[in-house]
Amino acid sequence: MSTEPFRWLVICSLLLLSSCAALKPPPESSLPIPVGNPADLNQAHLQALAQIDQFLLHARIGVQANGKGSSGSTRWRHDPDGDDIAMLSPMGSTVAKIITNADGVTLTTNEGKVLQASNAETLTEQHLGWRLPLEGLPDWALGRPTRHLFEEMQWDSIGRITRLKQDGWEIEYPEYMEAAGYRLPRRINLRSKNLTLKLIVERWEELSAASPASTQAQK
Repeated sequence: MSTEPFRWLVICSLLLLSSCAALKPPPESSLPIPVGNPADLNQAHLQALAQIDQFLLHARIGVQANGKGSSGSTRWRHDPDGDDIAMLSPMGSTVAKIITNADGVTLTTNEGKVLQASNAETLTEQHLGWRLPLEGLPDWALGRPTRHLFEEMQWDSIGRITRLKQDGWEIEYPEYMEAAGYRLPRRINLRSKNLTLKLIVERWEELSAASPASTQAQK
């Protein structure tokens, strides 16, 4: 099956980098600057992030896979029941829509064809030409590790993760922003073998904290 309809806007990586430079600087912090041991601040930061179980993310995305580049944007809603992800071209048209739930993963093409699989990695690799690490991405997007073991974690002076190695991926967080009282990633770089994903967050919305009962159930 041809993957050409899904290889949205194959554009040079320099275009993505130049768009990064054009981003407006983030506003000055409205949150108090944490003071203390960075390792302790990291634990406090992760405990705060652990409460989030729902979000709506608007971001630009750049992909380098097997020597080929593409770019576009995404509108991604995540909640405890699953994910609703729209993959958009730079002009804003929908290239593909990905839905995950307890029954598996469904990808709807821009031509209306519905494709299904048990996991997003397999489905996106077959039909987009690169694999979307959706098992870990909801946590990584928020700037926190998954509940799996991780190989390495580095953080800055106020406890925010700057680098994480987990599940075969290297994740870097060059920049943060504030949303709904949280310090959340603004730029996220994810790398694995033959694949680099770059997310530039435009805004976080609909951030929702888990109930105490849900949080206890996850521990």
